Amino acid sequence: MIDRRPARTDLGPVTRAYVKSMGWRSVNFHTHISLVNKYVYVEVPKAGCGTMKATLGALEGARLNEIHAQRFLDKPHNGVKSGAHVRPYQLPSDLLEEVFASKDYHRFTVVRDPGARVLSGYLEKIHQGLRQSEEISQALGGKPAADISFEEFLSVIKNQDSRDQDPHWRRQSDHIGLGIVDYTEIIHLENLNDSWELVAQLTRTPDLDGQYYCKTSTKADSKVDQYRTPESDSLIGEIYQRDFTELKY
Repeated sequence: MIDRRPARTDLGPVTRAYVKSMGWRSVNFHTHISLVNKYVYVEVPKAGCGTMKATLGALEGARLNEIHAQRFLDKPHNGVKSGAHVRPYQLPSDLLEEVFASKDYHRFTVVRDPGARVLSGYLEKIHQGLRQSEEISQALGGKPAADISFEEFLSVIKNQDSRDQDPHWRRQSDHIGLGIVDYTEIIHLENLNDSWELVAQLTRTPDLDGQYYCKTSTKADSKVDQYRTPESDSLIGEIYQRDFTELKY
């Protein structure tokens, strides 16, 4: 099979810098483009991505029919196969650069309090022993996932570059290419319930509302105090210093 990924030298300056920082796979997988409504949603895992993909996927899918729209409500994380949005790999380099850099496109993302988000990633992926726990377990000498403490988990990811971190706890400011990609809006997940009118403006879909709100949650926000210790607070502050500062948390 021929590898037809674009050479980095063929990409525009913004796209090239973003791909260099996070890798083509991440940029391609987490970018959701609407050429019709001229917006780009950059997904941040564990920051309302199920909610956003269900909502935006259903709205885009409804352009085909009701059944297609329902697929996104039922399985919001199956967007690659369902195909409501265009992915970067499907676009020529000049159009992809327009998507990431032109004022004609609204670019937005949803971010989350770094402490609650990393705890959510730990509770879902490590605490439950899912695939993402394997790397952490290996770094701790093969320690079973069920026995890995929150502090031990944080101590492992602290020494990883953002590009090498799993996207579920990767530093958000790096993940979205902050300082490379010019965002129209960066919405805090904590304010999302009050931001549907703003999202409607960004997506140029005035009939948008919160009826597709995804109810799947690890309830990490309510468990922060249960797992919070001086050591974990210190590690989170160190790991996510840029997120706290530049995302205004």
